[in-house]
Amino acid sequence: MVTRLDNSGLAGGAATRSEATIGKRIGMLLVPDTGLDAEIWEWCPQTVTPIITRLQVPDNCAEEFAAVDEVIGSSDVVEPATRSLFGNRMLGGTNPDIVVLNCTSASFVRGLEGEASIRTSMLRAGAPRALTTSGAVVGALTALNARKVAVGTPYDAETNQALAKFLLEAGFEVGSIPTTEIQHLDHASDNQIRAIAAAAYDKHASAMFISCAALRTRHLIQELNARYQVPVITSLQATMWAALAQVNERVAASDHVLHSLQWPGSAPLLPV
Repeated sequence: MVTRLDNSGLAGGAATRSEATIGKRIGMLLVPDTGLDAEIWEWCPQTVTPIITRLQVPDNCAEEFAAVDEVIGSSDVVEPATRSLFGNRMLGGTNPDIVVLNCTSASFVRGLEGEASIRTSMLRAGAPRALTTSGAVVGALTALNARKVAVGTPYDAETNQALAKFLLEAGFEVGSIPTTEIQHLDHASDNQIRAIAAAAYDKHASAMFISCAALRTRHLIQELNARYQVPVITSLQATMWAALAQVNERVAASDHVLHSLQWPGSAPLLPV
């Protein structure tokens, strides 16, 4: 709370106290092996607070789910994490204005229908608005009027195929997605990320997308934009832009390629 003194206060009279302004809040659901908390904060203006929590991913779901990405995006994992942000009869909650599943592969692995089901799970658990990283990427590419997209990832070939299918389903043209695997995503080096971009580059593409919300990319985006002469979109970059756009805020980076763009009404994945 900020205390302001008027002239009488400065002379020894009573001080007047302004009401505390509670800024907007973004609930971020992260997988346990992602450590991008600092970068999430860097994208936010001072008027916005990210409320970060980790998804509790059980290790005994092999029979029910084909892959860990399906587990991460399941209602059994997403709903309790979302509910943890909101109050109950015993305790109040942080009550964010929007809840985001910040995992790219978990939100595209089951296509557009699977992405929508994740948002539905968050809304059912109390989120006033819901967003996924893959939905944010679709919104960002739509806002940029991207047509053919060059895509780079640290995934294996099977996951790349699922991503290509998702982007094609969302209306984008995608060439081959090279496999540039990184074993420890949270510790990826700048040169490893540069290698992903170099492998993805396509001179016929109107935008480049570097997938995976675990990669630290904020400090590399302008360099990659200049090198490849197309807008370069990364998972966390698109996620923070989209989440902030939904609460009428902008990312804390005036030179950011998406900074002044609004969420496109024509995007098929609206975080209602």
